[in-house]
Amino acid sequence: MRAYVTLASWVAGTLRATAPARSVTVPAMPSSRRHNPPAPYPPLRDNAPAHTGRRRLLAATGMALALPALSPLAQAPRTVVVGHLLDRGGAQSDLARDYLAGAKVMFDAVNAAGGPVRIQHVVRDADPDPRRALAQAVSLADTEQAGLLFGPGDRLLPVLASSTELARRGMQIVAPLSGLALAAGNVWFTRADYQAELDAAAQQLRGYGLTHIALAVAPDFAVSSLARLEAQTGTRAVLLEGTGEAAARRIAATRPGAVIVAGDTLAYAELGRALAGQGWYGFLVGLSSVSANAAREILGRGYAGGLVLTQVAPGPQQATLRVVKEHVARMKQYLDEPPSPATLAGYIGAAWLARALQGVRANGPAELRRALQSRVDVGDFTLDFTRGQRGSQYVTLAVSGAR
Repeated sequence: MRAYVTLASWVAGTLRATAPARSVTVPAMPSSRRHNPPAPYPPLRDNAPAHTGRRRLLAATGMALALPALSPLAQAPRTVVVGHLLDRGGAQSDLARDYLAGAKVMFDAVNAAGGPVRIQHVVRDADPDPRRALAQAVSLADTEQAGLLFGPGDRLLPVLASSTELARRGMQIVAPLSGLALAAGNVWFTRADYQAELDAAAQQLRGYGLTHIALAVAPDFAVSSLARLEAQTGTRAVLLEGTGEAAARRIAATRPGAVIVAGDTLAYAELGRALAGQGWYGFLVGLSSVSANAAREILGRGYAGGLVLTQVAPGPQQATLRVVKEHVARMKQYLDEPPSPATLAGYIGAAWLARALQGVRANGPAELRRALQSRVDVGDFTLDFTRGQRGSQYVTLAVSGAR
């Protein structure tokens, strides 16, 4: 099972490499109690049948009384179609699959509960070409009547968010798997952006006593305020080029206690491997754009450094939170798989959406937007869209896995 522990508890115990993995204990599902069957009706054979006219009157009266009581029960739940384009081949492919899994178990649980809203989750494999993926999103709106698009990642989000076709159709893009800072009126972020992750990582590392921090930035990674981050870390950013060998030599020569990597999984892992070749095994800090499993595969079993990643939602290690306990149980119930930070982030986004959809009172994009502008506690964790379209600024550091 994948293990995640907070960096604070790790550093407090030791500043050597990574902490041992923690297992996540799946809480037992409550057992259903079988009630005794009701006693049979008393026999009627000893009683004379009612007069024919009386029987007709009783039958008519019974029907008249029963009809008003049955009408609310017969009302079908309102179906909301949520589209989902799964990016299987991009840099976020591992994260995207976990994110989808977390959202799916939440939507399945909502539908199983039989509430006023039924969520039809329509998943399509995203085309590698973002423009063709946009056409897929338009098709979801036109042919499936999807008014919502859940979870697009970094590669697809800029094209989708800038689309006049989707805006004209009133399509709302919810809970993107992305830390990009885009100002689009129809995009609803359930997480902090990458700049906030970098700021929080530098601040929290300093709080743990790590003052000598290096910064490495991939050339294609969107960082809005590099100068501010350089001032926070007290160092100039090193540009990652090629396999990262040149950057690793520059960084290792300064012997930092931690290296923050602004890049995807490949940039993070290749730099870590190059730094190991230079004899550096400090804290290698990545953003939520990094897949811990894929990074460990690239680094290899013998990697002795500390793998630290930012989390933009509570992780499995925060097992006392209601949303975490609920998610762990439902992952076991519906998929029989362990949770990860990405499954939990997808679950939280889906939980907010499902709760917000219960507030929709009429059809149309305007009413849908009104319902999304809500403050929702998903289980000891709150998403607040009453003051903007980014519902959370939560960022924490966690050690990922064991050596």
